[in-house]
Amino acid sequence: MRKVLLFLVVLLAGCGGNAQMAAPPTAPQTSTSDKLAPGEFQALWWTWASQPSNSNPVSDTSGRFCMRDQPVEVWMLAGSLGGGPVERQCRVPADKPLLAPVVNLASDVAECERFMKNAQGEVLMDGSTQALTRVSATPFTYEARAGNPFGTQAGRINSVGCGLYAWINPPASGEHELIIRGSAGGKEVDVKYKLIVGAD
Repeated sequence: MRKVLLFLVVLLAGCGGNAQMAAPPTAPQTSTSDKLAPGEFQALWWTWASQPSNSNPVSDTSGRFCMRDQPVEVWMLAGSLGGGPVERQCRVPADKPLLAPVVNLASDVAECERFMKNAQGEVLMDGSTQALTRVSATPFTYEARAGNPFGTQAGRINSVGCGLYAWINPPASGEHELIIRGSAGGKEVDVKYKLIVGAD
């Protein structure tokens, strides 16, 4: 089982200590599980996130790759791979729900248990706090592409995933600000999206 896929969407520790973060929910919210089961949406997200580094939406610092290989069911958003706060602009089709991980990990059961002990965060849409779903260790399978930034070989990967996720109902057409802040495993997240919904 590979332990390399620590998508901590990181703002390096010590750079984001001023953010006020909500405590994680103690039990999963129903909003995400009503749409897709944790194994399903983690498989979709990790497949989307494991694209080649030169066009990867997670390592992207502007948003120019946010539309690449989006699945049908939901519009994926990402944190970052580190180096400080990230701001992106992304065009989103109308009537698409959004899935935004705050912090997440693909590894094994033991690593997930350690990772989730202090996992916390928040997602704000236009200043409004979004419900978070706390996902404990869940088996899933995803497809990794060659040259992905996580160092995983190409092909089908059997993994165990965990994290904090926000499932957001389709936003109204127009411009929105979405903020993702979180921490786990000694790392911190600070990402801001300008979402342009329903634009051609």
